[in-house]
Amino acid sequence: MKTSTTIVCGVLMAIYLLPLPLCGASFFEMSLRQDSIYTPGKVNLTMKLTGKAKIEGRYQFKVSVYMAGTLIRKQTLTVTKKEPAVFELMFPDVYTRTDSRCRSELFIGGRFIEAQEKPLTLWPPIAPYQEESIKNKEIWTFDISGKLQELFSDLEVEAVDATFQAARDFGTPDIVFIGQCLDPNNIRLITRCLMSLETKPVIVFLRQKQFLRNAKIEIPTENNRSQSVECDADCPLLNSLNLRDVMNMVDGATYVKIKKEKDDKAGSVNSYVTERVKDKKSIYSYLCAVKEKGRVTIYCQLPVTDDNDPRYAVLLKNLLRLTDRISDSRKNQTK
Repeated sequence: MKTSTTIVCGVLMAIYLLPLPLCGASFFEMSLRQDSIYTPGKVNLTMKLTGKAKIEGRYQFKVSVYMAGTLIRKQTLTVTKKEPAVFELMFPDVYTRTDSRCRSELFIGGRFIEAQEKPLTLWPPIAPYQEESIKNKEIWTFDISGKLQELFSDLEVEAVDATFQAARDFGTPDIVFIGQCLDPNNIRLITRCLMSLETKPVIVFLRQKQFLRNAKIEIPTENNRSQSVECDADCPLLNSLNLRDVMNMVDGATYVKIKKEKDDKAGSVNSYVTERVKDKKSIYSYLCAVKEKGRVTIYCQLPVTDDNDPRYAVLLKNLLRLTDRISDSRKNQTK
């Protein structure tokens, strides 16, 4: 009996001392509810043991939080195999975008097993759009959810809610933002109204699931998920966003397909976040500007109004700034 006990203990100790790559899967899962937050704001970090954690002993997590490369908090949490360990931390105000990271180290019986890290981006509170030129323009929003109106209010930019017929009967827009996931009938309604205007406002379509059947742009229904993305880092629409930000927004997004027109001197397509597909006849894009017969339309399939992620507000502000400048350049050409 003593010999059997010794053998079992020896096997357990051998497993215990194996490095992680040889053991296969991880001993724990680490999740961060949101990897980009406004400050002041709270972070919730959750560590949960996996089925691999079968060794007997005391399980502990040592959590370290770094802000701009400096350790700001360190805490040890005890965890059981049934209940996860939750770490919460309230971050103070930051005045500029600040990179942070959360590191969790697993110990069993005081012996280090493995570590995982999650990046975290801290943002200052949303700031107003301060370009004076926007005050001379009429902006329309067509959004059944009302989220666009709330975001423009946060940016302290006046916008007319053109979702209602009465608003569309008066005034002429310079810029139009069309809310996400509209029904095709609603798209037909606002498109018909905009096409009748001689002023040709700059139009921004936020992410859609379907366009009109006779449109030159469509959203493929099969295999519409990112495989190989090409990003134009110098694009003004991506100001203040890095590659990790963009790829986070691409995850779960669907691209649009735009047919290339042969020898079309009056039109052009500039794609800034592009899905690389072996198709020389079409462009597959998550974010692009289409110019056709003097009209500029921007298609943004990246999230802008989905939740309280600061990156989305940055993208909306970039969209606003670009459309503001396009509208300015048109007015200068007509003078």
